Amino acid sequence: MEKFRKMFPHLYRELFPLPTVLDHLERCENYEQAIEVIEYFERRGEISKEYAVYLKENITKLGIIGTRKRGEYERRGVSP
Repeated sequence: MEKFRKMFPHLYRELFPLPTVLDHLERCENYEQAIEVIEYFERRGEISKEYAVYLKENITKLGIIGTRKRGEYERRGVSP
């Protein structure tokens, strides 16, 4: 499964809907949690260093922290 994900990342995301870094940021309760999430995704290689820097610099401007409440994944048909 891991080999498939690396070979076909876009297809993998379509077949197995995975929450993105933005989905996780919507669940954060404060700025510190958001920074932890961004750093985690960067360490795992799921986002680039440049994108991580962009998110850290603009997280408050984007206004997405805390916009999604628990249970919305299920209502949208996407399991976390």
